[in-house]
Amino acid sequence: MPFLDVGQEHKMYYETHGNPKGIPVVVLHGGPGGGLTRKALGLFQLKKWFVILYDQRGCGKSTPRLELKDNTTWHLVNDLETLRKHLKVEKWALMGGSWGTTLALTYASKHLDKVLAFILRGVCLFTQEENQWTMNKGYASEIYPENYKEFLKPLRKGTRRALKPYAKLLVNPKTRKAAIQPWTKWEHRLSSIEKQPFQEDPKSDEESAVLESHYYVNNAWITPELLLKTASRIKVPVLIVHGRYDMNCPVSSALLLKEAIPQARLSIPIAGHAMTERGIFKNLQKEIRYLNTELLYTN
Repeated sequence: MPFLDVGQEHKMYYETHGNPKGIPVVVLHGGPGGGLTRKALGLFQLKKWFVILYDQRGCGKSTPRLELKDNTTWHLVNDLETLRKHLKVEKWALMGGSWGTTLALTYASKHLDKVLAFILRGVCLFTQEENQWTMNKGYASEIYPENYKEFLKPLRKGTRRALKPYAKLLVNPKTRKAAIQPWTKWEHRLSSIEKQPFQEDPKSDEESAVLESHYYVNNAWITPELLLKTASRIKVPVLIVHGRYDMNCPVSSALLLKEAIPQARLSIPIAGHAMTERGIFKNLQKEIRYLNTELLYTN
């Protein structure tokens, strides 16, 4: 299996698919901690694309698992550059979903000259409003109150701001176990408006809960202003697909990004957050076919 030493004792697992001479695209998974998904390969014509999948620090097959030391957004940006150079890719397209959109824009803040295009799904700008929407009472909790009640069970009664209390539970191996499933079930409930049964995966659920809370409580070591300022400098093609009823990342974030990149193509299907939802997947396929033609024409 291919592993790449990215420093600080971290080793990144990665895979390559498709045509090595095709248009290179790296897929930035969600979470943080979500791990790579090969379902993304179904979005691309592999005869025309060189698709790179990888597990970010601390999750999937990357090692050491669940390591929070030297695990910040800026470490992940450096990892991407290390991977690009290792694969001898001059420029690549960035495809990010949810947290992956945050990472794509943060990478671009330092390496915009290495980006051919952006394919962004479920935009996350790490704004205060986004965190309030998912974590605090009075937002998504009003749409799924019974699920939010279950989410709050590991916390003290009367808690209205869940992020910091949850982060304390999840960072400590002694208190982590009881908090993982409520956190994961709440996230699952917000991820799709289609009926998708919850399937427990102890390893993956633990990685998502621990790494997400670690990044969220630290505001991912970035600011929304940095991402929007970077976006305003983007001249390459940008495709944005964001579900109208996305309960994880409000559609207002996609509209903010579109304002910063007037030339971006924005599609808002009747769908939720998950890439696997029909409205999201079909729109991504359509936009990627357009981008394939655009890049072949301009290069």
